[in-house]
Amino acid sequence: MHKIAINDTWKFKKLAGDISDIPCGALNESDFENIDLPHTWHKERAYRGLTLYTKTIATKSSWKHAFIDIPGADQHAVVLVNGTKVAEHKGAYSAFRARIPENMLGQDVRIDIYLTNKLDDEISPLTGDFTIFGGLYRGMNLLVTEKDTYFDPTYYGTDGVILRTSVDGADGILTAEIHAVMDEADKIKLEVKDATGNIVSDSFFDKKDELSIRIPDVKLWDGKKSQALYQVRASIWNDEKELDEVVLTTGFRSVCVDSDKGIFLNKKHIRINGVAKHQDFAESYNLLSESNIEKDFSIIDEIGANAVRLSHYQHPQFAYDMADKKGYLVWAEIPMLKMTDNEALKENAKEQLKELILQNIHHPSIFCWGIQNEIGMFRDAPFMYAALGKLRDIAKELDPSRLVTAANLYTVKFKSELNSSTDMIGYNIYFGWYYGDMHDYDEFLDRFHSERPEVPIGISEYGVDCNTKLHSENPVVQDYTEEYQALYHETVYPIFENKDYIWGSFVWNMFDFSSDMRKDGGLLNLNGKGLVTYDRSTKKDAFYYYKAKWSSEKFVHICSQRFANRTSDEADLKIYTNCDEVTLVVNGQVFGKCNNNGNGIALFRNVPLQYGDNMIEVSSEGCNDSCVFKRSDTEDESYRLPNSGAGQAVKNWFLSEDDFVKEGFFSIKDSANDLIENVEARAVLKKYLPELTDLMLTKDIIPLGLSFQSILGRNTPEGLDIRALNDELNKIKNDLV
Repeated sequence: MHKIAINDTWKFKKLAGDISDIPCGALNESDFENIDLPHTWHKERAYRGLTLYTKTIATKSSWKHAFIDIPGADQHAVVLVNGTKVAEHKGAYSAFRARIPENMLGQDVRIDIYLTNKLDDEISPLTGDFTIFGGLYRGMNLLVTEKDTYFDPTYYGTDGVILRTSVDGADGILTAEIHAVMDEADKIKLEVKDATGNIVSDSFFDKKDELSIRIPDVKLWDGKKSQALYQVRASIWNDEKELDEVVLTTGFRSVCVDSDKGIFLNKKHIRINGVAKHQDFAESYNLLSESNIEKDFSIIDEIGANAVRLSHYQHPQFAYDMADKKGYLVWAEIPMLKMTDNEALKENAKEQLKELILQNIHHPSIFCWGIQNEIGMFRDAPFMYAALGKLRDIAKELDPSRLVTAANLYTVKFKSELNSSTDMIGYNIYFGWYYGDMHDYDEFLDRFHSERPEVPIGISEYGVDCNTKLHSENPVVQDYTEEYQALYHETVYPIFENKDYIWGSFVWNMFDFSSDMRKDGGLLNLNGKGLVTYDRSTKKDAFYYYKAKWSSEKFVHICSQRFANRTSDEADLKIYTNCDEVTLVVNGQVFGKCNNNGNGIALFRNVPLQYGDNMIEVSSEGCNDSCVFKRSDTEDESYRLPNSGAGQAVKNWFLSEDDFVKEGFFSIKDSANDLIENVEARAVLKKYLPELTDLMLTKDIIPLGLSFQSILGRNTPEGLDIRALNDELNKIKNDLV
């Protein structure tokens, strides 16, 4: 099978109507936009609607079979060739192929791809704090063959060869599941080469669906320690003639998890020191090039992480390739961020999971398959448990060698079945930002492990937003300063680090990313929780905290360098470093030395600042860093964000916890879902808030997994007596706690 890129000279147009209305008849091509692929229609403003991509290509009569290869179409595509529908695909992130009818080969054919990213109740994601860009954003190819025998590229978007690996003692077991159009007399050849190019297996097989090879003394893929990869070349032969081939790279390793000890790679404990990332990049949006992905991984290399959560959907193949080659453990997942009791939506989740697994099962870096993220934000209901069970069963049937995981919102009750559907669980927790205090992680995690000791737990998201233009000597929650982000991470990470039962954590996020619903912290359409800015040009101070914790590359970094304009006559200077001792020089004079406190920090207190420029220099073990602080009597007001709500974790925080929480009884702090599921509590809500209660019961638009207090905080009805409402709830026994 040959691959031919068909990315240039397409025509593009936004259309009225819905994808169910196509084909739309003859269109005037004069008002089409000329574009090349990859392409997204997203600019500064989001568009969610129907579009059309069209191109006429020449085909050859020598081609026996041809397929349109679409690595990603965001998100619902219908493909027509010469007006005949040849494929439909629902899902923005996985590859699919469309066959060009054989009777059309040897002539010019017109390819029409109708594509919409309009919100669809039957396609995940239904929600999410990230932008749905739209577009044919990963380019397009033709796959052609001059033969009647070939590996089937239409099988769930794969190349027709599914590789599974396992370890048996010192040997590796390679299983190849074959999907091919071939004769009974044809044979399959599997050739396996190790990382040095030596052939370690070369065998012919009669046609069958699944083939197996044992490789003695196999070299294990072992994360950052060793990236032993094997090249597998599958080919179809008839007599002495090769008819088709597929080449894939894979590796051998084992992974398991224990609720007290965490994750084991190749029977050795490994703590997940992870970061998460989306597939977008400033100015490129979702049009990630290989150089963009290489840039991201080079920055992740520098910070010293050993794992990446490729969230919240399937990423480009090149991203998984990079993880394989660089030794990163990968959490791969489907975009199930809101689950309704819609059978079509649940079926779509199954299809997206099958595509994710079958297209990526050969990547040794992937250690777990994620089947949901924060679906408890909206409901916590039995239909969810059943649906998750089916997704777990699909994952285990397709790939018994890997873990199945999920990420839950912090409001999910510990005893909830949402914590029982997978091999391991992650909690997305934001104490010290959206709610609570930074130190609350400690009690929360210990309490979970005490109440659910059989469930392996880690932290799948944590972080705070930061605008690198904002600064403060006394950072507080929701001030969006670089200093608060740094303080947050250096405070909460040691809590995770000191709990042996935690399998690890993923910082949310490695990079700022696009979210067209956001206007927070002076950042438009951006989630600013990244350790690095959206354009990858600026590493925030918190980046260097994790480098100090994880990297063996010696360095020193002066914090708050962008906080250059000062008014105080002295300052505390914080240095992030993995060196043992740091020397500070101020205006050419040695100020002193300071030891690393064991948490990657050397802190010099009460450093004097003179009026005008102050040259600050630090050094240790051949490493150095420097900056200039300028002192004046005029405060730089650009460092503060007006009306940010600084110091308040949640706006409209009605009451202190002591005022409304009564142990063992309901309150407005309970989730809306728990309140409406209880007959007495639901009656109280109807008494005070009849319209809102009816809306929660009949429409699936309010995130019922949030506390009822949080829901009220978004839009408090005029005249509502919150205290009276809460007092009545306090009289109803809560058996859920």
